[in-house]
Amino acid sequence: MTEKFNFDITPEYFKRMNISADPPYMYALLFLNYEYYNYYIPEKIEENYKKLDKKYLDKLPFKYQDKVQKVKDGMKINQDFFTKIANLYINTFKYVKVSKEYIDNFQHAEMNFLGKLYLEYLTREWTEEGKIEREKTITPVIQELKNYYDYSNQSIMDKGINVLVIGAKFCRVPYELAKLGYNVEANERSYIYLLVADYLLNHSKKNEFSICPRISSFCSSFTEDSVTKKHYLPDVDIVDDLKNVKKDAITITKRDFEEEYKNVKDKFDCVLTVFSTDEVKNLISFTENVNKVLKKGGIWINIGGLSNLYSEYGGIDLTWDEWKHVILQSGFDLKKEEKPIVPYLRIEGHSLPFTLGAIFFTAQKK
Repeated sequence: MTEKFNFDITPEYFKRMNISADPPYMYALLFLNYEYYNYYIPEKIEENYKKLDKKYLDKLPFKYQDKVQKVKDGMKINQDFFTKIANLYINTFKYVKVSKEYIDNFQHAEMNFLGKLYLEYLTREWTEEGKIEREKTITPVIQELKNYYDYSNQSIMDKGINVLVIGAKFCRVPYELAKLGYNVEANERSYIYLLVADYLLNHSKKNEFSICPRISSFCSSFTEDSVTKKHYLPDVDIVDDLKNVKKDAITITKRDFEEEYKNVKDKFDCVLTVFSTDEVKNLISFTENVNKVLKKGGIWINIGGLSNLYSEYGGIDLTWDEWKHVILQSGFDLKKEEKPIVPYLRIEGHSLPFTLGAIFFTAQKK
């Protein structure tokens, strides 16, 4: 199968880079076993209803067995999606031999996260429902990039504008930039994101898949439909949209940013971080390294929250005022600073607001 954008998720790559070949293989196995490892969700729902006295069950406007079946049906839809993705890679890693115990231990750490948050990220990036959120987060960042490097100015684009997207996730941002003519390097260390993004950018058709990202919980929902609703992806014809861009318009790097680019200097005109700095353990060294990879006069555009997913595991928590001081001390001039309230993993029909106070800034390397 011909691939225009080379993700190189192969054993040979991991051998060259001295990385174990197990992680992508294990994630592919997780994809194949998504439904199996989430069996407890419909079982728990059924168990809770069975504990109710019949007089209470009779007051419900539905049969609980029907609700349980809808959950199972939604998980089957998700499983069909993951199976198609995984089948593209399983043979690539078939020589890797791992024990069932290893698989079981691995899945316990990852599957719950995969079944919820990753599906919601996928909804945000590649479904019609996610458009509202993208217009408040991705669109402003791209417009800010245009303010500095206007893609409609041929003399600028002829020079080649090199953009690094750190934490590219399922690669919606790189896709949007490549369409406009920018040279994009997408950095993403998670194989779950990479396996899916590889398929979407190289092989997918518009609305080829359906997923049920909210199927694991009816909590805080106005209607059952908001939980069981199918969402179709991708919402665009990616392969057709990118057929005229050059083959190296999107390149992929697959390790942590600071490790991957530790020897890179003055390479990029722009660095974008879109809801990715919350996965950074040390914002101080991260900020210094963003400055290092930028050309003189290059810009860093960020939008995202101020949480730190690693704060309990050695991560550094900084307030915005503290981080801003670090940015200025690291060789940047701050050109833009806004604090918009943006939708974040919004759920149609959900009673909770799902909004986030974000930091949207542009910093220019001196």
